[in-house]
Amino acid sequence: MLFCLNVFDADECSESTDDCHIDALCQNTPKSFKCICKTGYKGDGKHCEDMDECENDYNGGCVHDCINIPGNYRCTCYDGFMLADDGHNCLDADECLDNNGGCQQICVNTMGSYECQCKDGFFLSDNQHTCIHRSDDGMNCMNKDHGCAHICRETPKGGVACECRPGFELAENQHDCKLTCNYGNGGCQHTCDDTDVGPVCGCHQKYALHSDSKTCIEKDEAAIESSEFNTTSVADVDKRVKRRLLMETCAVNNGGCDRTCKDTATGVRCSCPVGFTLQPDGKTCKGQCRCVVQDLLALRPFVLSCGMAFLLPKFQL
Repeated sequence: MLFCLNVFDADECSESTDDCHIDALCQNTPKSFKCICKTGYKGDGKHCEDMDECENDYNGGCVHDCINIPGNYRCTCYDGFMLADDGHNCLDADECLDNNGGCQQICVNTMGSYECQCKDGFFLSDNQHTCIHRSDDGMNCMNKDHGCAHICRETPKGGVACECRPGFELAENQHDCKLTCNYGNGGCQHTCDDTDVGPVCGCHQKYALHSDSKTCIEKDEAAIESSEFNTTSVADVDKRVKRRLLMETCAVNNGGCDRTCKDTATGVRCSCPVGFTLQPDGKTCKGQCRCVVQDLLALRPFVLSCGMAFLLPKFQL
C-alpha cells in the first residue's frame, strides 16, 4: 500500500535559530536555510561587512562629498551650495535672499558664495559687509583712490598696503585679488582645480560643463553613449543609489514584507511562518509542503507535490 504524509520543513529563519549575520537576510530552504548579506554589505551571509560606496571613481554619485554610513551613504555639499532633490547634485544657494546676505548696501550672489558691494561714494570696510564714506584727503584707506581691491591697511610710513579676503590671493600688482578654489569652490558648481591662470572648473562624470565654464548640465543620451564611461553601469549604479536613499521601516507598508516584519538597526528584516519560504527578494513568502510517498513494495521513498497526493491510488500487497 502507498501512503502520503505532509512533511513541513522547519523554518529556522522565522524561529530565529539561524546563524545569519545581523546584516544578512535569512532565506529558508528545504531542510536548511541560507544567509544573504543585505544591500550595502558584502560577505558570505554568516559574516557581512559594510561596502564603502564612496570608495570608487563614481564617488557614490555625489558631485561634492560622499559620506559612507553602515549599509548606506549620503551626499553633502560644500558651503554655499545645497543638495538637489536627487540627493546627489549640488546647487548654488542664494545667500542674498536671507537678510541681504548681511550686506549693508548691495548683495551680489555668485556660484557657491556672494559678495557685498557699496554704492558710489562708499567703499567696503574690512568686515566686507558694511560701507564707509569715501574721503579725498591724503593717501590713506579712507581715500577713494587707495586702489585696494579688498582690504586696505595703513602703513607706519603713511602709505597703504592691500590684503585679500580669505580664499583669494594678492596679485602681483599688490592691489588686485585673485580668486582660488578655497572661496566659494572657485565659482565652480562641481569640481575646482587651482591653476596658474586661476580656478578651472570640472563636472561629475554624468554632467557636462556649460558654456559659462562654471555650471554643470546633465548630458543627453547621445553624449553619454559617446563618452568614455559605461552608460549601462552608470544607470544601474544610479538606480541602486536612489533605492538605498529610501530607508525602510515596518511602520510603513509592513516594511514591504509579506508576513512578519522586524525593524533592525540597518533596516527591516522579513520572515515567513512555518510552511513558507522567504524568496530571494527578501520580502515575499511562498508556501511549501512536501509529500513523502513510501513504496512498500520497493521500500523506496520519493517526493511528489502535495497537489498530486490525492490522486495516488491505493494498492494492496
